[in-house]
Amino acid sequence: MKRLIVVLCVLAAGLAAPLFGQKVDRQGKIWLDAKHDAVEVNVNGTWTSKSWGRVVLNQAAGARDIVGTGDGWDVLGAVSGKQVYLIFSSRGRIMYSAELTADGPDTLNGGYCRGLLFPGSKTKPMHLAK
Repeated sequence: MKRLIVVLCVLAAGLAAPLFGQKVDRQGKIWLDAKHDAVEVNVNGTWTSKSWGRVVLNQAAGARDIVGTGDGWDVLGAVSGKQVYLIFSSRGRIMYSAELTADGPDTLNGGYCRGLLFPGSKTKPMHLAK
């Protein structure tokens, strides 16, 4: 029940904010806080992608929180289980978000979209490799 309430709050926050009006410290924090399974992977390091370039992720051992940078973007994220959730922002505004799965210690695969990613969001593929 508690998880359902969190999901509904996240959806309401996402639907209420117009695209690119979403703020990292508001809707982004709610979106990331809803991801709270036990941490199963560590994504600390430099990742690369053809379409995203170089993405540097910093995650302390055992921690769920991620901070980083990526070709001009500020990156904020969380690890939940083997899932990695990332927000790419500029000046505190959410531009893109991604939901990735750690397919091994050196591979993250999933999708991204403009604004925050919610069920039913149209996504494009995203692949990051160490």
